[in-house]
Amino acid sequence: MPNSVFSWSVAGLIGLLCLPAAHADTDRWTLERAVTHGLAVAPEAEAFEHRIDAQRGARDQAGRWPNPTLEAEASDRLGMEDGRSGYSLSGIAVTQPLPLWGQIGHRRDAASARLAATEAQTHADRLELEGHIGAAFHAWQQAEAGLELARERLDEAERLGRIARLRQERGDLSERERLRIDLFRSEAMRQLEAAEGERTEARATLAAWLDRRPAEMGTAPGFDTPPPRPALSEPGTVVDRHPALRAASERQQAAQLEIARARAEGRPDLGIRLFREREVIDGRRETSTGIGLQLKLPLWDRNQGRVRESVADHYTRQTERLSLQRDLTRQVEVGTVHLAHLLDELERHRSETLAPARRVRDLTYRGYEAGEASLLELLEAYNTHFNAIAQEHELLARSWAEWRELRIAAGLGLAEDTQ
Repeated sequence: MPNSVFSWSVAGLIGLLCLPAAHADTDRWTLERAVTHGLAVAPEAEAFEHRIDAQRGARDQAGRWPNPTLEAEASDRLGMEDGRSGYSLSGIAVTQPLPLWGQIGHRRDAASARLAATEAQTHADRLELEGHIGAAFHAWQQAEAGLELARERLDEAERLGRIARLRQERGDLSERERLRIDLFRSEAMRQLEAAEGERTEARATLAAWLDRRPAEMGTAPGFDTPPPRPALSEPGTVVDRHPALRAASERQQAAQLEIARARAEGRPDLGIRLFREREVIDGRRETSTGIGLQLKLPLWDRNQGRVRESVADHYTRQTERLSLQRDLTRQVEVGTVHLAHLLDELERHRSETLAPARRVRDLTYRGYEAGEASLLELLEAYNTHFNAIAQEHELLARSWAEWRELRIAAGLGLAEDTQ
C-alpha cells in the first residue's frame, strides 16, 4: 500500500510539472491559429454579415408588387340632388398598378446578382483581412528573430570585452584595440535597444489584431522556415476562381439586368380600378359598381435617359471586370516567378554566404585567441556573420510577403480552414 501511494504521488507530481509545458505548446501561436482567431474577433467580420443581410433585404423587397391605392369620396352632391342636404359617402375605389412588362422580375434578378456580388466581395475582403493579420504575424516573427540576433551580438561583444580586460591586465592590448571593442559593444547595445523597440511594436500590432494584451502573446515561433514553393499552373485558370472577380462578374450581370428593367419601365404602365359609386336615380339613392383601366401615355418620358445610364454602367462594370482579371493574372504570374526567385536566393544565401560566414567567424575567433588574427579581422568576421543572418531574415520576410500576396491574388486563404 505505501508503494502504491508513493507511485501515485510521483505520477501526480510529474503531471503537474508537465502541465504548464503542455499548456504552453497548445497556446503557442501559429500562422493558421492567428489568422483563424483574428477573423473570429475582427469587427469587420460582423460588418461583412450585415452587408450580406442588407442585400438579402433588398432582394426580398425587389420582388414585391406595388401596393394598391384606396380612394374614398364624401360630398353634399347626393343631398343636393334628393333634397336631404348634408354630406355623405358618394364613392369608393381601389386602384392596383399592374407591372406587366417584367419590371419586378428584372428588378428581383438584379438584386439577386447584387447579393451574389456582395457575398463574393465579402470573401475577397476576408482574404485582405487575412493578409493584414498574416503580415502582422510574420512581422512579429521577424522582430523576435531580430531581437535574438541583437542579444547574440551583445553577448559576443561582452565576451570580447572580458578578453580585452584580461589582455589589458597583461599589458597586451593597445588603446586603439580597446576603443574598437568599446565601439563594437556600443553598437551592439544600440542595435539591441532598436530590436527591443521593433519587437514591442510588432507584438502590440499583432495583439491588437487578435484582441489580446501584448503580455499574453508569449514567444513567437522560430523565423527560419521559408514558405512553400508556388505550384506551376496557368495564371488565368487560378484567377477565374478569385472571389473579387466573381463579384465583378455578378455586378456586371446586375448592370445587364438593370438595362432590361429600364426598358421595361419605359413602356406604358397599366392599372386596374375597381369602384363603387352612389347616385340619385328617380329620387332614390342607388349604388353602382364598375371597373376601369388606367394607361399611362408615354408622350414625354420613355425612360431613355435611364436606359442610356444603365447601358453605360454595364460597360463600366465590364471594363472593371476585365481590368481586375488582367491585374490578378499579372500578380499571380509575376508573384509565382518572384517567389521562386526569392526562395532560390534564400537557398543560395544560406549555402554560399551564411554557412561560410559562420565558419570564418569560428576560425577567426580561434585565430585571435592564438594570436594569429588581428582584432580588426575578428570584428569584421563577426559583422559579416551577423549581417548574413540579418539578410537571411530579410529574405525570409520578403518570401513570406510574396507568398501572402500570391495566395490572396489567387483567391486562396492563408490558413487551410479559411479558404
